[in-house]
Amino acid sequence: MKNEAIARFYSNYKLYIFPIIVALANLFLIVFVIYPQTVKLISNQEAIGGLVAKSKFLETKVVALESLDGEDLARKVGFALATLPADKDHGNVLGLLQKLTAEFGFGINAISFSNTANKLGNSDSFGVKLDIKGAKVMLQPLLNSLESSRRLFRISSIDISPGQASQALDVSLAIDVLYSSLPQNYGSTDSSLPELSQEDEELIAKLVRLSAIASTSSAMESPRGKANPFE
Repeated sequence: MKNEAIARFYSNYKLYIFPIIVALANLFLIVFVIYPQTVKLISNQEAIGGLVAKSKFLETKVVALESLDGEDLARKVGFALATLPADKDHGNVLGLLQKLTAEFGFGINAISFSNTANKLGNSDSFGVKLDIKGAKVMLQPLLNSLESSRRLFRISSIDISPGQASQALDVSLAIDVLYSSLPQNYGSTDSSLPELSQEDEELIAKLVRLSAIASTSSAMESPRGKANPFE
């Protein structure tokens, strides 16, 4: 009876059974085989496209790096670090102050460094108190030389008292010495190669002029309170 019922069912619906089976088989293939493979193929093509684009970008970056003038770049970095070092560098500051004061006939009575770091514009700074003695006529040239120094100084206060000699002065200077930490993030391999802007080039030219002034006579008039070129 069961076999006869199945035979009658097949005889009545055989025109529909095969197409349904074929349709289900096709649906199975689409859902479990064709669709996943298509998604994987599209994903692989996108990955390949990304790798090709990255390769072209890196090739362009290599060409740009190779075109840089290493000597010129090192010179510019040297000017920047000489003006605004990455650390306090007390030894360099001490030697520079001794050199500048001696050039104008001033003797150092006392010098002290502040351990407190302060913010001055976008840079850090620490204080130096300098007690000196010398000829009255040489004070302004000394101040000009300090303010035109290659190392970035700011004279924050001046206290003057007459010395024992009529043309001698005892001077107490409070000086802010600037420095700035180097960047910690230089960008990833995929980041664009930074370029010097027009403003950067003008700043470097200003540093070169400061260096030239420091190597020549300091007797020229200079405005008090040299601006921080890094602000």
